[in-house]
Amino acid sequence: MTDSTRTVLAAAALYSVVAFAIGFVFGALRQLVLIPWLGERAGHWAEFPLVTASIMAFGIWLSRRRGLGETTALLTGFGGVIALLAIESVFALGLMGMSVEAFLSNFNIIEGALFPYGLVLMGLAPWVAARLSR
Repeated sequence: MTDSTRTVLAAAALYSVVAFAIGFVFGALRQLVLIPWLGERAGHWAEFPLVTASIMAFGIWLSRRRGLGETTALLTGFGGVIALLAIESVFALGLMGMSVEAFLSNFNIIEGALFPYGLVLMGLAPWVAARLSR
């Protein structure tokens, strides 16, 4: 395994674990505070920019801190998304016993799901940081 591959795998793993932790904290905030205060739909919409901006800020920090080049940063971002999806799947389907149908509804943008947009932004954040650092 090359140093570049190790760098991408380590950075993507860190990115996904931190993104999951950020999402977990903001998800608790959403369920305990925002939804009771604003309602189901508005609670999700209020939480989305908070969690997405936090994850993107970490992705930008990670890219700059590790001095990732554009290609490595892009691979880190999308590797982090793939790993996050794996963590989310295990957590939702395995530990929480969510049905596959309910889990997949989180990706239905036609029904108003925001999660796919957050994943795209998460995937691109390290690359944007590397691109702007050149």
